[in-house]
Amino acid sequence: MLNTAQNPFIFMTSSSLVTITDRRAGNIKELLEGIREVSGSSIYHHSHQVYREWQTFGRPPIHDFGYWVGEVIREKGLGERLAAVDPTQYDDIRSFRNRLAEIIEEHLASDPIINQAPPGSQFNFCESTSVILDTGTRAGNLDEFIQALGMITRRSLYYHLFEARIRLHRFDNDFSIWLREHLEAPEIADEISKLDISVYSLEQIRGHLFIILGKFRGVPPRELVKKVVQLPAEMIELLMDTISYPVRSLNRFIDEKIKPEDLPDLRLRSKNKRGKK
Repeated sequence: MLNTAQNPFIFMTSSSLVTITDRRAGNIKELLEGIREVSGSSIYHHSHQVYREWQTFGRPPIHDFGYWVGEVIREKGLGERLAAVDPTQYDDIRSFRNRLAEIIEEHLASDPIINQAPPGSQFNFCESTSVILDTGTRAGNLDEFIQALGMITRRSLYYHLFEARIRLHRFDNDFSIWLREHLEAPEIADEISKLDISVYSLEQIRGHLFIILGKFRGVPPRELVKKVVQLPAEMIELLMDTISYPVRSLNRFIDEKIKPEDLPDLRLRSKNKRGKK
């Protein structure tokens, strides 16, 4: 028998209102000053928010600071060091900000030559304000939770798995907190806590959620989705097949709306490309 939560899970989503500040950087020193002084909302916009939208980029997520330094200023070594600082691995904006500043300070101490950005390519600091909205979807037990996971948008997934934890300084993602505290399912909560948004796209994470939940329900993921979420059979196959799909091919699949029957050919071409390298 499934446990029923006294307090149902309320699925929320978020949208961002972006404003351009009057702060600009034309070189690494000015970028450092900006990183030290701009609001936490600006740091969040240029780093963490990238991970919500990265499926559309055609490349693994790189926050704006690392990308600008490496590709615009052409400081490849420093750009790679900055890009390697993964914002999803920090519990708060301050720690992430401090690490970026520390790396740039080390670089300036060892290499005083400062490259200037080309005209029109300055770093423009922006800020984003999140608007939180109730989706109207609720879950009172595990089956309702699974069904909702098949319905909610990627933005809602991102909000509950990552954004709320950073913005509201929570110790864990919303799903794990609710499963642990209201459904008394700590094992499921612990497995979900291990999911890394910097490794998987949000649709891949959705698929991994079904794998985790299916394991604890004793049901194969495809059967779980078919029975509880009640998606069409071809969509179930599509969802499960894309869990470990190469990201660039997955982008093409989403953008071009390639049919499910084309997936094997795409995977084969991806393997052939890797073999030729």
